[in-house]
Amino acid sequence: MMLRELEAEQLLGEVNSKAQTALATPVVDGALLPRHPELPDEAQRDFALGVELLGIGEPQKAVERFERVLEIAPEFADGHVALGIAYAVTSNIYPALDHLEHATVLAPNSFFAHFKLGHLYFKLRVPRKGYREMDRALDCATSARERKLAAYLIREERQREHGGIQRPWWHKPFSRKALYIAATSGAVIGIQLIRIMHMH
Repeated sequence: MMLRELEAEQLLGEVNSKAQTALATPVVDGALLPRHPELPDEAQRDFALGVELLGIGEPQKAVERFERVLEIAPEFADGHVALGIAYAVTSNIYPALDHLEHATVLAPNSFFAHFKLGHLYFKLRVPRKGYREMDRALDCATSARERKLAAYLIREERQREHGGIQRPWWHKPFSRKALYIAATSGAVIGIQLIRIMHMH
């Protein structure tokens, strides 16, 4: 037995014992199946182990597994989704966005890729992009369950926006009137500060 296979079996034993003693929070939805016949055996083992590690709250170890999978199969969309999720859970936001966005390019009809990317945008309080990805996820949905998942997150985000402070969208340029008011206010404040300084 090769060293890498032995290491994988030992880690799998650790994962199984932790899974039995801890209540795992399901981080990965059932749409990320641990079995992908198109992957070579080694990548297959790493991916299945990564999914399990995510499920029992070991995202950093999962990152290592998913990175190994993508070294072997760089065009594997579910690998990018899984790595994006693992990075998000470990608060590595930019790599998480990169991998989830890349997954939507590799698999434009993947409900799960759009859904997870939209979910991350909602968490980052970037609602416009979140809604766009959720709309795409709804277009890709193939079951009532998937449609319910996307609809639930959209509804939750709308409630959060309704109850929260209105944030600027930052996607439109300021109007001339707003720029004039800002410039005039700045000039008046500047003149007042100069006068105060000269009085002392």
